[in-house]
Amino acid sequence: MRSRGTAVPVLALVVGLASAACGGVGAGQARETASDTASDTASDTASDTASDPAPETASRAASQAAGAAGRPVAEWLRLGGLRAPALSALRPPSLVVYDGGLVVADAARQLRLPPAQVAALVEELERDLAGQPATASPRPGSPTVYDVPATVLGVDSGGGMREVHVPYLDVAPDHYDPALAKARDRLSGLADRVTAQGTAYTADRVRLSAERLGRADADAERSGRADADAEVEPWPRGLPSLPEKETADYKGAEARAIARLVPGDGRRHVYRTASGERIALSWRYLLPHE
Repeated sequence: MRSRGTAVPVLALVVGLASAACGGVGAGQARETASDTASDTASDTASDTASDPAPETASRAASQAAGAAGRPVAEWLRLGGLRAPALSALRPPSLVVYDGGLVVADAARQLRLPPAQVAALVEELERDLAGQPATASPRPGSPTVYDVPATVLGVDSGGGMREVHVPYLDVAPDHYDPALAKARDRLSGLADRVTAQGTAYTADRVRLSAERLGRADADAERSGRADADAEVEPWPRGLPSLPEKETADYKGAEARAIARLVPGDGRRHVYRTASGERIALSWRYLLPHE
């Protein structure tokens, strides 16, 4: 009886050890499976992250920045002058200051100012433009200057943007009230600072100009006499469909495609479609308030 009583615990011990051994193998397999799964998941995540286009992240950041910009409180524009119609449609404001502190020069460079500097600028411009008419007149007897841009100076201290149009101020500032030149100099000086110290301005919205030039003459093209075709390139694959009108705004993926496929240097770039039509494209980023 003592011998059989001893055998039972021994048998139980053997069964327990065997069970533990089986459990150990199962745990090892589970660990290997978990490891493989984690590895696959990490690989998939890395792959997804790599394939996720960075421009979308930049687009979201640009949208958030635009929302935080606020309203324009100061502006410096140039209008008219001798300029191709397509490029005139794309001409950006020379400078826009937003009440959130964002300052953008030529829709190309940006800088953020502290609130005190924005408030001081608005106060100075209010003083410069006080009593000025909507369109300034030159001093009596001043000669008229043609074919140069008019300057628009604007300030908003809370009652809406008040603009003063000043014809040919850039080339003849002494023809006008010195306060107007002083206001222009304040804004142009800030624009120079933004250009020198700021960072590149981007957005998830663009304005595209598509000027249809027709078809090139085949003989002139073969002989090298088609000046307009000297730098013609094949139509970029992946470019969004062009609208019927010459200028249109795009956003999101279409805007990113335009920015990626067409140089954004402010010049017209001529492309040839599959049907042989030549189209001059140019674009710029839109500002938060546009």
